[in-house]
This record gives sequence, structure tokens and C-alpha cells, in this order.
Amino acid sequence: MGSEEKINYEEIEIVGDGRGTMRGDYLLNQDRPMDRIRWLLECFPEWGRFALWWTGGMGLVLKSPGGAVLLVDNYAGPAHYTEYEYCGVCRTTGSPSIDWLRLNPQVIDIYGFETLDGVFCSHQHADHTDIYTLKAAAQTSDCPFFGPLSAVERMRNFQVPEDRIRTVRPGEKYQIKDVEIEILPNFDRIATMTGGPGVEVSPGVRRPYDDVAVTFFFKIGGVNLCHLADSLFQNAYVTFQKYDIDVLTFNIGYNAPGGTDKMTPYDAVRLGEAMGVKLLLPLHWDNWGNTIVDPEEVRWVADRHLPDVKIVIPQWGVKWAYPSQADIGKMKFDDWRERYRPEDSWEYGRPAKEAAKKRGEFVPY
Repeated sequence: MGSEEKINYEEIEIVGDGRGTMRGDYLLNQDRPMDRIRWLLECFPEWGRFALWWTGGMGLVLKSPGGAVLLVDNYAGPAHYTEYEYCGVCRTTGSPSIDWLRLNPQVIDIYGFETLDGVFCSHQHADHTDIYTLKAAAQTSDCPFFGPLSAVERMRNFQVPEDRIRTVRPGEKYQIKDVEIEILPNFDRIATMTGGPGVEVSPGVRRPYDDVAVTFFFKIGGVNLCHLADSLFQNAYVTFQKYDIDVLTFNIGYNAPGGTDKMTPYDAVRLGEAMGVKLLLPLHWDNWGNTIVDPEEVRWVADRHLPDVKIVIPQWGVKWAYPSQADIGKMKFDDWRERYRPEDSWEYGRPAKEAAKKRGEFVPY
């Protein structure tokens, strides 16, 4: 910094409009001490320590303070049906076919990413290793694709370039810009019964957990985010306490008798307690008509058993920053009330009053 004055980072005021856009006069005309930290604070203020957007199901877009953009378990596909020949849920329940009616909207353009630094697929199911997402990312970016063997089998089937595929296993670590990704075990029992290209399973013979599903542990902006994907409850997750998890993303849903495809809200809270997490972010409750559930049930259970654990209910496509928005309880869409100017209202503001006075009438309200 040379002879410039020392910067007090605690007192820095970001001059802008409150929506991540800086005031032009401050940018063009006001000199001030500058270093890399201040540059990050001024030019990336809207992200907080890290930000995510929920794309529905278990899908997430993550953006780090250093600008890494990661796409996790995104599903850009339609409603569909699965069959006993290959579907783990069908094999669990004995159903010849199950219809998966998609309820959630498409909230991102998968061909519209200007920056994409990594695609992550936790396991081989169609709503996690998605042909539409993989094809788009392969065409519009040069990013790597990460997944366990079962997901990689489908990546290859969908013509993802081999040199961009990373077959991951628990214990491995990867670095993308300022984000460290550690691969942890995952206990997705349904995935162990799901077939794949050239892979056969049979009653009593399942694929190994480490081959079919992984947990992605993101160290991002000083925050530990654990993405559990479609795992069901497993006692072994108590061993995750050592990772000091800030945010846990996990699936919940309602299960018809005879099959368990999603964790119940009770199991999810038990899991959060076993892992010692600080904040629960329930996902996957929204997108399939046959498993939809009210995510507020997680809060209902947690309030009675884990009152110190925070719960945030997501909304599709809403930007959420952690830790600055850890206490909001529920994400919400902007209604832009901060832009309203009552004095300019045609109904009750100055224009209405002046028009009424001109006509010799009472103000029309």
C-alpha cells in the first residue's frame, strides 16, 4: 500500500443502491486507500461470505467470495416415469412403474452461465446426473464434472469429454479457485439398488455405497457446507461431527407405505443432531408429486428437540447469503417495497392531491 493510510475494514462503507450496484460518483470521483481485501468487499458485496440459489429438488448454484460458480445436482428435465427394470424405488416397493410428476419450475437457463467452474453430481439418478444439465455445461463451458462411479457411467453415456470427468471417492479433496471440496461417504440406500449402463444388481446384491453416491463437503468463504443429496438416515453420520458443519442440505419427503425414498422431517432433525450442524436447509420436498411434504415440519420438530439449531426454508431461485441471512427463517422473493415512493402515488400521493385540487374535488381515497 506504500504511503497510503491504513484501511480499517470494520468501518468500510459500501456506497451503492443496496442491490449490489455501486453509485457511479463514488466509483468515478472519490479517491480512497485500496488493497485486495477492500477490492473484494467493494466489488462483491452482494455475495456475503458465500451465496446459493436453490434450483429445485436437490439442485444448487453456489458462488464463492472469490468468484467460483458451482452447479450441484441440478435437474433441468421434465416429469417422467421409472420402471422396475432399473429403478431403485420401484425395486424397493415392487412397483412395475412409478410416475414422477415435476411440480417445481425451471428457474435457471442452463445454457446461460457466463461462468461455470464445476458441475457436481452426487449419484446416478436422473434428477442428479441430468442429461440436459450435462449437455449444456459441456457445450458452454470448459469446467470439470465431478461424481462417483455411478454418475460417471452416465456422464460417459451422455458424451461428457473424458478429460473433463473426475471420478471421486471418499477421502479425496479438490480445489476450485477459493473453494475446497472434500469427498465424504454417503449412505443412499436407494442408489445401491439402481442399475446403470452395463451394471447389474439383483435381490440381495447391491452396489457398494462408495461406488454409487458421495457427499460433497464445500469449504467456501470460511463456511462449511455439507451437501447430503438423497441419503437416508444412517447412524454412521455421527462421525461427521468432526467437520464442524455450518449448513447442511438434505432431502425430505412423504413416503407412501412400503417404500422409503426420502427422509422424514423427524429423521432429518435426528441427522442434524447427530452431525452437530448449525443450520438445516431442507430440500427435495418440492419437486415430485408423489413425495411432496411441508418443509415447515422440520422446524416443528426442531423447535421441540433442537431449539438452538437454525432452520431456513428455501424458495426457488432466491439468492441466500450465509451467514448474514442465517436468521431469516424462510427465504422470500423480493417485492421491491424499498423502491416505493408514496409521495408520487397516483392514488394517495402528490399527483392525486394536485389533480383533485385542480378539479375542485376531494382527494380520491
